[in-house]
Amino acid sequence: MIRKLKTMMVVCFVFVNALFLAGVSYSSYQYFFNFTSEEISEAKLTLLNESANKLSGVIQNIREAGTFIAIDRTVVDIFNNTDMSPYQALVERNELKNLVNNVASLKQEVYSIEIYTDRFQDHAYLYDYNVQPESNLTEKAWFEPFIKNVDNGWVPRHTHELLDREMISYVHRILNQRSETVGYIKVNVLAENFLEYLVDMDLYDEINEPFILLNTGGRIIAETHSRKEFPILKDITEPVKGEIYERLIPEYDQLTGQHQLIRKDNEYYLLLVSQPNYEQWRLVQVIPVADLYGETKELGMNVLVIGLIAILLSIPIVYGIGKWITKPISHMVKAMRKVEKGQFDVQVKRHFVEEYDILGKNFNQMTNELAELLEKLEKENTNRREAEMRALQSQIMPHFLYNTLDMIKWKSLDHDAEDVGDMVNKLSKMLRIGLSGGLKFIRLRDELDHAKCYIDIQKQRQAQTIDYKVRVPASMKDYYVPKIILQPFIENSIKHGYHNVDTQKMEITVHGEMCGKNDCIKLTVKDNGTGLPDNWSFSDAKGIGIQNVRERIAMYCGEQFDVNIYNHEKGGVMVEIRVPIYEEQPFTQAQEEDSGE
Repeated sequence: MIRKLKTMMVVCFVFVNALFLAGVSYSSYQYFFNFTSEEISEAKLTLLNESANKLSGVIQNIREAGTFIAIDRTVVDIFNNTDMSPYQALVERNELKNLVNNVASLKQEVYSIEIYTDRFQDHAYLYDYNVQPESNLTEKAWFEPFIKNVDNGWVPRHTHELLDREMISYVHRILNQRSETVGYIKVNVLAENFLEYLVDMDLYDEINEPFILLNTGGRIIAETHSRKEFPILKDITEPVKGEIYERLIPEYDQLTGQHQLIRKDNEYYLLLVSQPNYEQWRLVQVIPVADLYGETKELGMNVLVIGLIAILLSIPIVYGIGKWITKPISHMVKAMRKVEKGQFDVQVKRHFVEEYDILGKNFNQMTNELAELLEKLEKENTNRREAEMRALQSQIMPHFLYNTLDMIKWKSLDHDAEDVGDMVNKLSKMLRIGLSGGLKFIRLRDELDHAKCYIDIQKQRQAQTIDYKVRVPASMKDYYVPKIILQPFIENSIKHGYHNVDTQKMEITVHGEMCGKNDCIKLTVKDNGTGLPDNWSFSDAKGIGIQNVRERIAMYCGEQFDVNIYNHEKGGVMVEIRVPIYEEQPFTQAQEEDSGE
């Protein structure tokens, strides 16, 4: 989150200016875009009309080639002659071939010209590529629906079987003097080159958008691009029922000399339909709007970039002004952070701005008062903590020492000098561990030794057998814990857990493990004694041992660590002690003062 004042000032300035720039840029861009869009569309339509008019010359040349051959005097005489010898047939075939080749050579748009007739069906060897049987044409799937109602016309893109090329063809009937159909002339143009003449006319450097050529009846004769490359073509065209042609869908079929925006899959296209040319043919062009208005959008982006650069350049200036205005606040924030760390001698300088001067004066007064109060409170807490600790330790150690010395006295009466010596050694070790040079924490292994010494002494005293077990991982024994936290609970088990139970064996187990999240140590002391009375609580404890341990854990480790005592489901009492993990000796202020003493 943005929380610094000078950062907020900069952000607000940038945000307001960005909104203003965005509004101005958007309004300007919309106006400019609408204006230029109309101008570009009109210019493109004018160019398309010119292209359609120039393309009419190509269409006329191709049609003239077929018409010229059909009405040529040589062709008319050949098909009017009914008597024909083999030699005459060969001569006629050669004349037709020469005529076709001469016409094709004169028309650069024409790829090939073919004549289909049954005149030479009795002389099959006379047929070749230029002159073919009429059946080679009439058996085509597209032929009958195409020619049944016309004497001539255009065949849209189809595959030439002999040449294995895509062709667009002009087909013209050959009629004799009796108006009988005696053959057909087929003028072929490569489909891939049909509309490439637009480039040759210097109207376009290259054709990047699809063009569609419509004949007089609105049928599609040629296209420059495939439907896979421009799927939009599928949406604006449809087949003509009962014919081999396709045409524009009714929504666009009657358009002439117009442009219109169309949409497909969230993309916009500009549809242009030219005026009919001299042949009454129309040319259709489909242009992706993204490409058409790319330069316009680039101009809009340039305006936006210039505005962003202006904002970015203004940020250092605004930042500098904001830093100058908020400098006193920054100093005060730094001073407050030092106060958080306990440095109450921090003072801030006075400022000529009245509001800052009042804040600084009150801040200095506050730190002075806090320093005095903290010093007084720290002194009182130190005295109270030391008094409490000394009182707690003086309560537990003399009490245990008295009981132990009393046992030694009675053992000495039995003249068992060896047992007495062992007990004295155990007691000495317990006292050494318990005192620990004034340290409040000892290693867990030393705490376990302290408890073991106590158990060994009690084994000499008690009539029942004491089965004492320790289940603590070796890796935990080097951790530091508050001292004398196990012995008081073991003492309670022996003292209160078995006085009303007829048992020959006391079972006491100390178990150690890491807490569930490995953030503390859990030590468990369990016995098999009588257990706790119903509804027992810590307030029912009569001795000082339990309360002593709880107070020391809370004081040294924190209130979140404590002791929990409850009856085990299998009998006896379960004591759970939770303490933090210390891999090194904690060094508290109290310990430092003890060391100084």
